[in-house]
Amino acid sequence: MKYTLPYGKREQVVDLPSQRVAGLLSPRSPKPVRDAKKAVRRSLSHPISSPSLAQLAKGKKRALILTVDNTRPRPTPLLLPMVELLEKEGLPITLLIATGRHRIMTKKELAVHLGANLLKRCRVLCHDPFDEHSMVHRGRTSRGTEIRVHRALFDHDLVLGCGFIEPSYLCGWSGGRKLLMPGVAHHASIDNNHFFLTDRDTRIGRLRGNPVSDDAFEFAEDLPLHFITYGVVGPEDELISVISGHPILAHEEGCRRSEKIYRVSSKRADIVISSPGGWPYDFDLVQGKKAIIPASEAVNRNGVILLCAACPDGLGAEPTFLKWLRTKTPAEVVRDVLDRSQFSLGAHGANILARPIVEKNVQVILYTNRKVAKRLQGTFVRSVARWDDAWKLANLLTGRDSSVLFIQKARRLILD
Repeated sequence: MKYTLPYGKREQVVDLPSQRVAGLLSPRSPKPVRDAKKAVRRSLSHPISSPSLAQLAKGKKRALILTVDNTRPRPTPLLLPMVELLEKEGLPITLLIATGRHRIMTKKELAVHLGANLLKRCRVLCHDPFDEHSMVHRGRTSRGTEIRVHRALFDHDLVLGCGFIEPSYLCGWSGGRKLLMPGVAHHASIDNNHFFLTDRDTRIGRLRGNPVSDDAFEFAEDLPLHFITYGVVGPEDELISVISGHPILAHEEGCRRSEKIYRVSSKRADIVISSPGGWPYDFDLVQGKKAIIPASEAVNRNGVILLCAACPDGLGAEPTFLKWLRTKTPAEVVRDVLDRSQFSLGAHGANILARPIVEKNVQVILYTNRKVAKRLQGTFVRSVARWDDAWKLANLLTGRDSSVLFIQKARRLILD
């Protein structure tokens, strides 16, 4: 039988006897909306627990729309109806790309991501978490996270959010408060918030009682975010539904809709072949490594996780990531990441890869491009640039009769 996994901008086909296959885990595929523009306009006029966007825009002077970068689907179908409505009210519009800790987008990337139409109609800014002059201080959360954010939030009297709702291993769910933390936060604030990734209560699909999410809610509590418009996306990034309205209540409704797509019953296997979903979700290893989360839950003890991530932009991680992979054992990584003085996003990335090795004695194999495989030589992650080599190694470690589980679109799946 042949199974297909997204890998970069192409697909990887795996052919093997059906008796070895434990199953294939993937999201459900509900029907997409027929007319995206119509769905967005209806949502703007009939929001959840909020006045309509037209009512909110009355009497305002300047509008700011926070939106996602190119590690997420193109937001243009959602943004255009918002921009058109605000222009009718005579408001100048600024788009602020909420990059969080991701690198700043290039002009070429912005042109592809937003389209020439929006670039002409709106002023566009990219958040830089290291730009001290663009930040303002607004206190601290009860967990000690300094509330430092982009000052553009306070230079506009109407602040809107626009993006997509999907499961997130960071905050339980993307969207809502996540546009503020980490979207437009200072790098040190992001690091403090993300330290709570080490807490066992931080889980994909958990919105409340998740310390990363709870801290982000508190971070955002007194910051201006007046209205959101979000798309609930399906496994191919197709628009399934649109919600607008109250930044918390509308967001919660969107999460409920998304959960019906991405929560699935788990299975177990000796070899788990996991793909984050291809481009742009394996744009770099920071994104691609997210596919290891469900794979870690599904793999049998002493098994293999075979992570398929093309990573054309490289590691995408700070130097600590590679340093820890090279100089520490998996057990040392899992131990040291709990030390706040040593924690960083690079340390966290190393921990994501080390945990299944420590907790289940599995081997992690990364099938990726040649440059990334070469950079990861000498680390505890076995990296190869040819599929045949990855597959042979997985079978050598587990046996040719071992069971195999495929996980597609793994970065969004919630396993029961």
